[in-house]
Amino acid sequence: MKEKIARFCGECGYPAEAQQELLAVYAAIEKTSLVREVFVKAGERYAQSPQLDYLGILEELKAACGQENIPVETASLLLFICFVPQLYLYYAQQNLPERLCRESLMDLKWKLYECHKVRGIWGSFVSGWFSGFFDLTRFTLGRLQFELRPVPEGYMQAGRTPPPGVQQAINMHIPSSGPLLHEQCLHSYRLAQEFFADAFPGGETVFICNSWLLFPEHWEFLPAHSHILEFMDDFDIYASRTDPQGSDLWRIFGLPDCSDTANLPEETSLQRAYKGWLLSGKQPGTGNGLFILKN
Repeated sequence: MKEKIARFCGECGYPAEAQQELLAVYAAIEKTSLVREVFVKAGERYAQSPQLDYLGILEELKAACGQENIPVETASLLLFICFVPQLYLYYAQQNLPERLCRESLMDLKWKLYECHKVRGIWGSFVSGWFSGFFDLTRFTLGRLQFELRPVPEGYMQAGRTPPPGVQQAINMHIPSSGPLLHEQCLHSYRLAQEFFADAFPGGETVFICNSWLLFPEHWEFLPAHSHILEFMDDFDIYASRTDPQGSDLWRIFGLPDCSDTANLPEETSLQRAYKGWLLSGKQPGTGNGLFILKN
């Protein structure tokens, strides 16, 4: 397995330091009893079915890592890397292209970078998120990630009406893989429309998103050239809420604790705009959006 881990990390372009740390932690895991047992049993279960209690397994892993002094962020990422060979087999069984699997697995790299920036550890502190990729319900199509979800009840409660007969929507996620260029988003929408075409036989594809990126107050304080505003303009934002805890500020500032507003970094135009907004006594928030794309 060490050779497979090394090959996967190399093919995905993981930094040399990250590769060394991942392999060193895996070598340490091989010498443990509790953590190694979690890896073995989880691998056996995954070989039987991709539909697992991933959160339950990660809780077992967290407990075992705590007892054997293994960094849980690194171990949890390694666990999913160990699932990768079997994931390719599941893709083949469902006649899904290998390229799609490879591109979807790049999310592990983006989370690796986030973890190192925020916590200084090569691993992931949101490994439960990976379940959608490994149970083959979430896919990366171009710049964005997509999965099918029911049309949200909140949309109807807000007085909107989805297309007749449409009960599902394509839920999207925005990985931290680079600038949010609008032309790339438009391309991704079309790729997703084609990929999930069977779910929308009427010719109208429904897209939804729940994200800090859709916070309506962005129109008040983000610069006019912001790619986020271009993204927001695609949506009918039908609901929003403030977030006094600033749960998503780490995504903007790359810090585990963003409560010291005065000392937040100002390295990007987004950071400067957000810091000014927070210093003026305002709060961050999130929004729910939906749009319909015709064939």
